[in-house]
Amino acid sequence: MTGQPTPLPHRLHAALHTATAMLDLSLDNRQLEALALELTPMVRALCAESAAAAAEDAPVRYAVAHQDDGPTDVEVTEYAGRVSRIGADVDADSPAATLAAHFREHQHDVVVTDVPTATYLGLTVRPQSLTSWEWWLEHCGVAADAVTVQGTDAYAVGVVGDVAVQLCGVGVGLMLAEADGRPGLDLVLDSPAGTVAAKARRQPDVTAVEIRDAHTVGLTVYPRSLMEWQWWLKELAVSPGSVSFEGTAAVATGSKDGATVHLRGDDARAFYDDAAAARLAGLITDQAQS
Repeated sequence: MTGQPTPLPHRLHAALHTATAMLDLSLDNRQLEALALELTPMVRALCAESAAAAAEDAPVRYAVAHQDDGPTDVEVTEYAGRVSRIGADVDADSPAATLAAHFREHQHDVVVTDVPTATYLGLTVRPQSLTSWEWWLEHCGVAADAVTVQGTDAYAVGVVGDVAVQLCGVGVGLMLAEADGRPGLDLVLDSPAGTVAAKARRQPDVTAVEIRDAHTVGLTVYPRSLMEWQWWLKELAVSPGSVSFEGTAAVATGSKDGATVHLRGDDARAFYDDAAAARLAGLITDQAQS
């Protein structure tokens, strides 16, 4: 029986024999055999239950399916909700496959990558904001006016290195339609004001953005700490002495990326209530009056 697994009753008998010897129990060999046979069904059931639980909890890293349609075979891999398709005759180290792998690893927006040839990548992304979509356009070398909207999605063709990229933005059509419906957001986003607005929307303390013209934008923020308010003043190159107040709000005018920015900090006046602390924090100068 060399190479064959030891039957479960024999393994149980050996384990019970060891246990009785260590515990100095008065069980003879016949009693141990009877006990091993009696316990075998229960142990088998426990082992099966444990194996089933482990199989349910173990993550399924990927599933591979092959489409046997002659020369157009495609290997499909799915992992964590993302789908990767690559032609069976495409080298995994090819420029398109390498770029697809890079995007899947580093960008959470990626939904599907298609690599039919070594230099072509079909890329489907689900950006969480227009700012994210603009990042994809810029990274793929796509001009904003080259985007085509079909229904709820947006499409464009760009180039990254030696790879042609067919880009699809899931849900971007809805975001663009929503932006077009907001006053002041119908300007080209690559204008100075549009650039500042796009960057500002990334900040969690921004409560309102108003693009007044191509070079002027209004920002309303709700800083939750002195550090956040200081960050805005520094980011917009606001002089400490230029800050004024409207009720509990602090207002100032700064600049960013070639645009004039009118900043309003709701409840930010509280940071100036203690003049000595405000002066120490650099919020006011000796000449500035609060």
